[in-house]
Amino acid sequence: MRELLKTYDTFIDLSLIRIDPGALLRLLGEQEGMIDVHTTGLVEKYITECLRISSPAGAFVLTEALESSSVEELAIPGLVFDSGKIIHKMLRHSEKYALFVVTAGSEAAYLARSLIAEGNYLDGYIVDLLASALVDSAADQIQEQVRNLAKELGLHITNRYSPGYCSWNVEEQQKLFSLFPKGTCGISLSESSLMSPVKSLSGIIGIGAEVKYREYTCEICPMLNCQFRKVGNQ
Repeated sequence: MRELLKTYDTFIDLSLIRIDPGALLRLLGEQEGMIDVHTTGLVEKYITECLRISSPAGAFVLTEALESSSVEELAIPGLVFDSGKIIHKMLRHSEKYALFVVTAGSEAAYLARSLIAEGNYLDGYIVDLLASALVDSAADQIQEQVRNLAKELGLHITNRYSPGYCSWNVEEQQKLFSLFPKGTCGISLSESSLMSPVKSLSGIIGIGAEVKYREYTCEICPMLNCQFRKVGNQ
């Protein structure tokens, strides 16, 4: 099956990583009521440190999108994903798929664990959030590269969707990882479908003439208590 795929190793440019300190502070304040000068200083300090120590990496494969026999599946040559109805609907007009893996590296997550082990719980929590923001920004870079490829073909892209969200079982990562050489970007997948480094993502992006990109997709997601959920114009 792999000979039917085109693999792109992606350079993640640290200078293009975007971490919004305001968004992080709002998240901290909403959860703990602890936005103050000290917290602001910690956020700024650890943004700099996380960018200094991190080694993000990513890759994606490009493949044809096939007609699926179910409204809960996505099909590519030699493989069917049990994506669930939500993601099938978002990608149903795709002509191609880009399937990706991306990681922030292990450094920021290790720093977060070390800080917590030392009793610096706020510092560790901030770094953990920053590591999540970092890998998400790295995924933005992959998505932009997919967008540019699609544009060259006169096509558009969808949002990215990951196993574990929108009712797509996290165990489906086993299928997704089978499309990549073992150890791609230093990412491994356990038998229980947990990625290492932990601050890693995998997912799929639809490509086609009639697909659409949404500014945010929280309205389609059933995770009503998600801390990152956006409602209306918030």
